[in-house]
Amino acid sequence: MDIRRCLDILELDRDATIYKAKQAYKDLVNVWHPDRFSNNPRLKQKAEERLKELNEAYETVKSFLSSKKPLEPEKAQQAKAEVKAETSIKARAETEYHKFQAETEAKDKTEAFVEAGTGIVLSLFSYLSSAFRRIVAEAKTEIDQGELNQWQKSDDIRGKGRGKGMGRGKRMGKGRGMGRGDGGRGRGRG
Repeated sequence: MDIRRCLDILELDRDATIYKAKQAYKDLVNVWHPDRFSNNPRLKQKAEERLKELNEAYETVKSFLSSKKPLEPEKAQQAKAEVKAETSIKARAETEYHKFQAETEAKDKTEAFVEAGTGIVLSLFSYLSSAFRRIVAEAKTEIDQGELNQWQKSDDIRGKGRGKGMGRGKRMGKGRGMGRGDGGRGRGRG
């Protein structure tokens, strides 16, 4: 594999050190490791191919950089300073990342709690509203039947209900003819 291509794969500059190459390799392996995509076979396959490419590129760059002549003392000190700066930046970034992960995890737990609570409230509301509708429908049916019974009673009292006159209603005594009404005068006595 061409060294330029290998440097591009590892996202390195032409003047990269072995340390930078190793760090770039580790970072990319963490990003493209196939175990991260265990739920998706297509992405896992792609990650495996990418990891093979990274391994080959790293080996090529490593052998290329180790065959180069050693750095001059000034450049060696500069490389050490770069390494320290990169290490402190990475440490800060890692700390920030962990803080972000903790915040995200807390948000995820809070969101899950809120979603569960919302689901419970919605289920309860649905149950209560359907129960309320059922009770209202039953009450309306009872009221409608009560009004119908009331109309039947008033028709019986007036003598229009069944055509038999007073005294034949459900709650009136048999044949007594007690009460008002034009159809029942004098019939029930005796």
